[in-house]
Amino acid sequence: MRRPSLQYLLLAICVIAGISICFGYAEMSQENSRLAGFDNFITHTMEEYEVPGVVVGIVENDSVVYLKGFGARELGKPDLVDPDTRFQIASVTKYITGAAIGTLVDEGKLNWDTPVITYLPDFTLKDSYVGNHSNLRDMLAHRTGLRRDGELLGRIGYSNDEILHRMRYLESDAGFRERYLYSNAGYFIAGEAAAKVDNRSWEDLTDARIIKPLGMTRSGSHPETLYLDDNHYSGHGGAPGDVQIIPLENASLPAAGQVVSTGRDMTQFLRLMLNNGTIDGKQILTPKTVTDIHAASLVAGRSGPLRDPNGAVGLGCDSYYFLGDRIIEKNGALDGVRSIVILIPEKKSGLVVIANKQLTAFPEAVRDEFLERYIGKSGVDLQAQEKASQAGWNSLIKNPDRPFNPEPAKISPSAIAGTYTSDMYGSMLIEEGPNAENMTLGLGPNGYEGNLTHWTNNTWYLSFPNPDDLVGYLTFTATPTGSVEGIVSDEFGSFTRA
Repeated sequence: MRRPSLQYLLLAICVIAGISICFGYAEMSQENSRLAGFDNFITHTMEEYEVPGVVVGIVENDSVVYLKGFGARELGKPDLVDPDTRFQIASVTKYITGAAIGTLVDEGKLNWDTPVITYLPDFTLKDSYVGNHSNLRDMLAHRTGLRRDGELLGRIGYSNDEILHRMRYLESDAGFRERYLYSNAGYFIAGEAAAKVDNRSWEDLTDARIIKPLGMTRSGSHPETLYLDDNHYSGHGGAPGDVQIIPLENASLPAAGQVVSTGRDMTQFLRLMLNNGTIDGKQILTPKTVTDIHAASLVAGRSGPLRDPNGAVGLGCDSYYFLGDRIIEKNGALDGVRSIVILIPEKKSGLVVIANKQLTAFPEAVRDEFLERYIGKSGVDLQAQEKASQAGWNSLIKNPDRPFNPEPAKISPSAIAGTYTSDMYGSMLIEEGPNAENMTLGLGPNGYEGNLTHWTNNTWYLSFPNPDDLVGYLTFTATPTGSVEGIVSDEFGSFTRA
């Protein structure tokens, strides 16, 4: 049993001086009857989901009609969220990555359907056919079949060049172009291809091609952008009634989740994509490229609040239908933050929500309210539906329960302790812990710390402090004389004793 990644999941009330309060900073370009009572909905829903702070922006007909910050940047402190508060936007970065790559497509430097090896001649994957034929569309539409354990490579101390090289050892969990399988690794590869042809890093090209032309003055693709001044969020997480400030998570693979932005700046991006690639008379993307980004490159299955059975994946975003209107959506999660953007292209309307808490369905609750206000009542209690989802997510915070009657280990921790190696991860040092049931490990060049808990027999459960990291089971193998020779794992592959 695998603890699900919090990347697909979603408290704290704004507590100042012991009283539950939600503070708002308001900017509205005009009164809008669709938005009557929307403030009250936001503050009430924040309280229900125990979210400390949030920014919400709405674009309509190329104008920002709603832009407000609510609540606290950090639980227990007086600083308020406003439209210019910096947040990590997590996987909403993928939508911006798709747009940045789109500018290179418009210039003829890249093509969505040209194999990646054309741009990265040394690139390959474990399945050479997939490596030779995968194109940017495959990478951005999550249709390569690559497993998500490639994300760990971005945490354990390897350079981008080394990560790209080690992608050749990454296993697949689905056939090539067979089905949707979310892959941050695919975005990393696409970002490196873009960097290669533009002769600068993904961060620099994204800033130059999207962030700066849109006047997103408080945004950036470099992670240090978050800390350029004091107006930035703190992350929160925890179980209901026990929300705490938690360390922020750095995106493991840059092009998949590293952009920092604000509510105000993200309304600029919404305007661009709603206006077919043009903003304030300046063309950033051609209409054809915007259409390509939003088009269905793969049918993924049920999606959206009404569970559209033909939900699809685009190039950095998803799409589905809601009461006959096509919706473009991208959401994101890193430890301490949730984000979502929504476009209703036919109505020239869009929404951005960024909340400083992980494991919360709050952004989806706001999305549902927005869709019913701008399109029509669905006839379904969407808010009850989101609360049910939240209850399910709350049950997933903890690690899986150990077997009721575990078999004792036949190999002692002292015999297991030592150094192991794998083609994909490099070295792994395992050390004895405080008792026979627990050990620690350091993975890769920087000794990225993980925890081993005895599960049953010679199998141990591996987890990491970051809840977005891959978890799984390591089974230690021994020779007939009892010496440990290696590790086998469905999730992490094989290791040999060094």
